[in-house]
Amino acid sequence: MTISKSTQYLTIASLWFGHFSVDFMLGIWPVYKTLAGLDLALCGLIIGICAFIGEGLQAYFGTLSDRGYRTHLILGGVLLSTASAFLAYSDSYVVLFFLLLLTLIGSGAFHPCAASLVNSLMPKRQGLLMSVFQSGGGAGLAVSQLIFFYAFYSLDGHTFVLAIPIVLFVGLLIINKWVLSAYDIPTPKKKASLMDYADLFKHRELRLLYISQVCNQSLMWGTLFLLPDILLSRGYDTWICFGGGHFAYVAGMTLLLTPIGYLADKYSFKTVVICALGTCIFSLYAFLLLPMLSTGMLLSLLFIFGASLGSITPLNVVYGNRLVPNRSGVVSAFLMGLVWCVSEGLGQFGGGMLTKFFVDDAPAHALGCLGILFLVGLTAYLRLPKELPARTESTC
Repeated sequence: MTISKSTQYLTIASLWFGHFSVDFMLGIWPVYKTLAGLDLALCGLIIGICAFIGEGLQAYFGTLSDRGYRTHLILGGVLLSTASAFLAYSDSYVVLFFLLLLTLIGSGAFHPCAASLVNSLMPKRQGLLMSVFQSGGGAGLAVSQLIFFYAFYSLDGHTFVLAIPIVLFVGLLIINKWVLSAYDIPTPKKKASLMDYADLFKHRELRLLYISQVCNQSLMWGTLFLLPDILLSRGYDTWICFGGGHFAYVAGMTLLLTPIGYLADKYSFKTVVICALGTCIFSLYAFLLLPMLSTGMLLSLLFIFGASLGSITPLNVVYGNRLVPNRSGVVSAFLMGLVWCVSEGLGQFGGGMLTKFFVDDAPAHALGCLGILFLVGLTAYLRLPKELPARTESTC
């Protein structure tokens, strides 16, 4: 079935804002736990369990996506993610756990389904479109902490208002469901099974991609989780600690995604990713080992670190979809959900627990210990072939 250009553009715009909304909600927990003075290790344990369950469900949601339920999962995922807007209404760790669990289940439903839809829009521009889509999540994540911080204080803690525009957005898409449902065509000839993921682990290149993704994403989530505490312990201004530093870090992920995606389409995915990994290692340890940076230098390093780290995930997802082009939903879930359910826990719970082993500048030392994962990820990526499989056409 041929899809009109106008429908394709409306679809990518809808997915961009949906990604903005979901990742906006994901960004609230790291700053809220610092604002509320919660225990880092316990907060890391909570988010680790929630991520393992919620993001781990991407394995199941990916199979449902390939069976024609993509629209339902995208819209339901965006709606569930708004649970984070209600974190400020309780200081009970049990209540916070269930609110985070709903948010992570929403993320698990949205991401693989939306990514598989992006990959089916324009096969010759997969790298570029995936980067554009990823920029929506980056934009939402970048502004999440600043907006939540100011909403928390200016609205006397009534942060539920942050969910209102997202709920209205979902309602609009339900009314205009054709924008997304035009693509709800089951692709597998046989019923999808969770055993499909065991088969993917047997695929050498996909296995190496998975290892690289886990290492890189663990560092990304560990940085998101510990950054407010690192900046606070080093005495930076309030606006930097509660959103400014986070904005610079995530803005780097967002602003350079499209040009990096273009370079990967034009040249070599492997070369681009290896250069990005090298830049990640340099910028991370420059930030950690130089605690008395000026504000301008601090924000610049965080921007460079975010730009290099954030470019890796969408490129790896495209690589995986090229390897197995007929199982887009399953492969996207394999390289996103099955990665995130491990990396969010490893990065955030691991980072939180590591702070218990240090006294001075503990969050920074914990993140430095996590940095060894970069070397593991780089080793796995160096074993991948330089050239990608040839692009395949699809009328979707």
